[in-house]
Amino acid sequence: MIEVDLKLTGVVKQGGKWRKPGDVIRKVDDEIAQELIAACVAEETEAGTDDDAELKGLRERAKALGVSNAGRLGEAKLKESITERETELEKLRTEVTELGIEGANSKTFEELITDIANAKKK
Repeated sequence: MIEVDLKLTGVVKQGGKWRKPGDVIRKVDDEIAQELIAACVAEETEAGTDDDAELKGLRERAKALGVSNAGRLGEAKLKESITERETELEKLRTEVTELGIEGANSKTFEELITDIANAKKK
């Protein structure tokens, strides 16, 4: 059995769930894929397209920033979470610098929080 990946161009119900244009469905049976393509609601896509690479990059960035559940978030929520976390990170870096702690730009989110807590204990 041949399986292909499809990118939807129309609304499709798949596995009891409605899918919207732009969604990618992986490992679709070739016969079903041909029907969807013929109905002009899908087009074949290569596994590991640029969209996947961008999403993977966003997830890696989110994980590096300590965003929880980064591996399960969609593109829009990832971008929002990354922006929020980068804003928080900048605030922490500013606070660490104001406390006279060196190396704020090279520290992780967790390291900055620890440095702030330790400085406030003194």
